[in-house]
Amino acid sequence: MDSSSNEKIKRYMKEDGIHFVPVWRIFGFSGANMAVNLYMGITMIMSYYLNGYVGMAVVLASSFSTIMRLWDGVTDPIVGFLIDKFGGRFGKTRLCLVIGGTMLFVNSFLMFNVTDRLPETGIRTIFFVVFTLLYYIGYTFLNISNHVGNVCLTNDPSQRPILSIVGTVIVRVMRAVMTVVVASLAVKYGSLKSADLFHEYWLIVALLATLGIVIAYISIAPKDIRFFSDTSTKKAPQVKMSDYIQVLLKNRPLQMMIVTRATDMLANTCKTSAIVLVLYGIAAGNYKLSGGWTMYTTVIGLVMMTLGIGTIGRKLGLKKAMQLGSWGVVIMDALAIGLWLLCDPKTLNLPGYTNGYGQAFTGFSFFTIMLFLVSVVGGGFQMITSSIIPPMIADVTDYEASRSGKYIPGMVGTLFSFMDKMISSFGPLLVGVGFAAIGFADKFPDLNTPYSTSLLMIAIVFYYGLELIGALFNIGAMKFYDLTPEKMKSIEEIIYKMRETNE
Repeated sequence: MDSSSNEKIKRYMKEDGIHFVPVWRIFGFSGANMAVNLYMGITMIMSYYLNGYVGMAVVLASSFSTIMRLWDGVTDPIVGFLIDKFGGRFGKTRLCLVIGGTMLFVNSFLMFNVTDRLPETGIRTIFFVVFTLLYYIGYTFLNISNHVGNVCLTNDPSQRPILSIVGTVIVRVMRAVMTVVVASLAVKYGSLKSADLFHEYWLIVALLATLGIVIAYISIAPKDIRFFSDTSTKKAPQVKMSDYIQVLLKNRPLQMMIVTRATDMLANTCKTSAIVLVLYGIAAGNYKLSGGWTMYTTVIGLVMMTLGIGTIGRKLGLKKAMQLGSWGVVIMDALAIGLWLLCDPKTLNLPGYTNGYGQAFTGFSFFTIMLFLVSVVGGGFQMITSSIIPPMIADVTDYEASRSGKYIPGMVGTLFSFMDKMISSFGPLLVGVGFAAIGFADKFPDLNTPYSTSLLMIAIVFYYGLELIGALFNIGAMKFYDLTPEKMKSIEEIIYKMRETNE
């Protein structure tokens, strides 16, 4: 290593192998996470496009999302292996950002701007399927950039929780804004099935995601080098596909993270736009409230998440933060279910909106106050459990390096996401089957669908019930997760000694 490179590395080093970055780079790199979630968001309403323009019935449209998520999971191990084996010379994270961002931009344009302009024949289905397959390969690359980047960005115990705080704040605010955008576009065009809605929504998503990727690339550049992502700068690790089996069998912390993430993501993927529409557009009687409600509850939830991860995560460890958040989700979701069943949802009201009876806001109803409190507190706890995952996976990657002598963040991250997707991919299918079971086999409920108790029950099960069950799985998994702050300190010392020995 030449003196110039050595000086650049020392700029980011502390003692005992701990390295850090200026906080602005953590903020900047979260643009990659924002882009991933923006592109995921457009697939959350994709079933309406499939139903309206690709010619798929409700269950088939839901099954398509499941199949594509399975395909996404299958590509993960392949891409992770290639990145760890060949990506070091280019910068693993930057390579993922460029390939993923380009593929997502091009293929999403073709999917949502060209398909509905083709003749109404089987060519639409073939066209959409082909470019969706390519779209998910791009999604895999972009998603891996977060796992790989979090490892080389910092291993400072005081900074890794900040990765979650910053990333979650930006993603949640953007998600709340995009919820408002979707609701506004649905009202503007009269339906979620409008092709013009998808054209306009794609443009917003693509521009914001591209901006986030560019900023992330600039922010990660000085840390995306072999010294911070390998145990040796002189030779690349001898990576084999069989390493996946060893990692899965011998890395207990990773096993527990897979249980935690997969159950949470299964619940999350069941919160489709159709479920949200049933809760707010049909049960509460005003779909516009979904956007306003999200904006109101997200801000305070973010404050809770920041305090939870910042205080507990930095002082007591990430494991404690996960346990606290999971218990909070269990209690708050149980209370929310009771409110939707025992109160009148049409009395939900907010300043600037009408309630389900068409009445202008004159004061907060009992249902509004109680649901707001439960949603804010529960949302804060849920943010803690979901946001703590990236730094925990970074810790798991460091543990694997100390165990096997190989720094393979691509393989660890994609093994984690592969198992997660294999389980959570069934979310949209479960929702489709649920709707079909109550009489919606050919089309999803829409704004003009009349209210029924069965619709409300389906929405409650998929919006709150599965999330509650997932939190119980988290609590059980954390009993076997042993990466405490003390153990992580010893792991970083082991890795640093490996690098010194291999220099």
